[in-house]
Amino acid sequence: MPATRVYIDGFNLYHGIIRPHRLHWLDLAKFAERLNLGLPVEKVIYCTAMVSSTPSDPQKAQRQDVYHRALAIACPTVEIIKGQFARHKKYQPLVGCANSPSCAVSVWVRTEKGSDVNLAARLLNDAHLGKYDRAIVVSGDSDLAEPIRLVTRELGKTVWVRNPRDVDSEELTKVASEYSRIRSDVLKASQLPDSVTNGVRSYHKPARWSGLVTPVTKSVILSVPCPQSPCGKIITTCRFA
Repeated sequence: MPATRVYIDGFNLYHGIIRPHRLHWLDLAKFAERLNLGLPVEKVIYCTAMVSSTPSDPQKAQRQDVYHRALAIACPTVEIIKGQFARHKKYQPLVGCANSPSCAVSVWVRTEKGSDVNLAARLLNDAHLGKYDRAIVVSGDSDLAEPIRLVTRELGKTVWVRNPRDVDSEELTKVASEYSRIRSDVLKASQLPDSVTNGVRSYHKPARWSGLVTPVTKSVILSVPCPQSPCGKIITTCRFA
C-alpha cells in the first residue's frame, strides 16, 4: 500500500465547494481518506490563510479559530500551514466607463498570500525526503503545474490532482498522474460532528455555518454620480449590519 499524503489548497477548496455548498465544518482526515479511495492517509497538509473580522462579519476570525481548534482534536494527522491576506488600495474603473482616472474609484483589494507557495514547497520537499509514494493535491490552481511536473517527471512520484473548482485546468491535467474534479457529496459525507471534544475542551459548529443566522442587511450611506461625462453611472457606498 503506497504511503500517501494529501496537500490541500484551502483557498481553492473554500471558494470551489465549501462556501457555495455551506460545507465549512469539514473533517479533513475523513475527506482525505475518501479522496484516497478509502485507504489510510499518513498526513494531510492543509494550507490556508488567516482571515480577519469585518464590520459586516465581526465573528469571521473567531469561526476560523474554532474550526482549527476542532481539527486539532478530531484530526491529529492534519497539519495546518497558515498564510495571510494582504490588503492594499487600488483604483478600479467602473463598468461601462473609459479607463481613465476620472472614472475610477479607490477600493480595498484583499489578496490571499501563501497557500499555493506553501503547498508547492511542502509537496517538493516531502518528495525529496521520500515521505510519500503518492500525493493527492486538492487545487485547481494552474500555478501548481510546475512543482507537480517536477514531482511526477523528475522524481518519479505519483500525484493525483483533485480539482474543487467548476472549471477544469488544462495545465494540471497535463502534469498530473491522474486528474478529476471533486463532487460536493464527498464533502457532505465528510463533516465533523456538530460538537468536537477531547474531554477537557469542546468546540461547536458555529451557528452561521448551520444556517441559523440573521440575514445581513444593507443600507446605502453615500450615492454620487460618476464624474466622467457621459458616464451616467451612480457610485454607491453601502454599510452592512
